[in-house]
Amino acid sequence: MARRRNSYFQCREFRIEQAHCAMKVTTDASLLGAWAPVEQARRVLDIGTGTGLLALFAAQRCQAQIDAVELDPAAAAEARGNFDASPWAERFTLIEGDIRSLPTTRNYDAILCNPPFFSDSTPSRCERLAQARHNDALPLNHLVQAIEGLLSADGRAWLLLPLPECEQMIQALPATLHARHKLWVSSCRGDSAHRIILQLEKQPGPCSDAYLTLYTEHPLHSPEAARLFEPYYTHLRRADAVPESYRKD
Repeated sequence: MARRRNSYFQCREFRIEQAHCAMKVTTDASLLGAWAPVEQARRVLDIGTGTGLLALFAAQRCQAQIDAVELDPAAAAEARGNFDASPWAERFTLIEGDIRSLPTTRNYDAILCNPPFFSDSTPSRCERLAQARHNDALPLNHLVQAIEGLLSADGRAWLLLPLPECEQMIQALPATLHARHKLWVSSCRGDSAHRIILQLEKQPGPCSDAYLTLYTEHPLHSPEAARLFEPYYTHLRRADAVPESYRKD
């Protein structure tokens, strides 16, 4: 029997209800939320908020006003409930609709996005899950254009992408938007990267690279990942906290 996901994800300072959202909380999305350096942000935009995970992770460690955009009505309702139940309810604005319809008069110095990134894989038979996972409804070039119009001159955007879609996005960048950093993410020690967190800016410059492994061996988080997740996760298994005699060979 397939294991059912929990209807909620409990964090130290908030709870994410996810029973009615097509895309549930994932470790990769949590990494984006925990890693993106938003501490000094004044205005944050979460594109395709889903459960509200990225917006909530950001709210825990910054004082910014946070706008969260969601197209799916059920996910939008769930995100609104999660925001209202959090300690930072007054700082959230939930916008139900298409990011492409958001006025470009809005200006953000931090943009977070875990987009519907699959373009060549077989779509899910569940229409809502397909919309959440596949970019037919929001092609990457349309997403890039929206980000370019909404990002402030000194702002930064961070997107979680598979490797092929990351390269597609870089190829689609307009002359006014630049790839400035890539965080290559792998699951376990020795694995190839399966995701990239891509940082975009309007200020030109070289693109730097960094690497992060989520697990030393599953389910033991690497020291680097554990440091990022520690402020959020209520249950965290750290590789550096487990005696060597208890680890698998």
